[in-house]
Amino acid sequence: MESLVILTIGFIGIICVARIFLTKSRALKLPILCCLNFAVAALIALYINSPMGALVSIIYFVFATLSSNAIAHTIGELDKFQDIDKFEKDDDEFFK
Repeated sequence: MESLVILTIGFIGIICVARIFLTKSRALKLPILCCLNFAVAALIALYINSPMGALVSIIYFVFATLSSNAIAHTIGELDKFQDIDKFEKDDDEFFK
């Protein structure tokens, strides 16, 4: 039964990897990346049947989530700068 669970989670992880490479929008890639992080953390916890495996899984998941949040924040900030640049170009054209 445990091997069926591991295979199912692994299959979901492979689908997530394929979707990450096929999706063009960065904003849509982040939830899929988070799902992949869940899958990897679950595989670590299921593969290493010890308290240390659970600890490694928790640490991996926490730091993977932090990196995903950092990427999302950076993309949000870049979008703000692009909006500001667009606004400044519109002002420059207006005052010409």
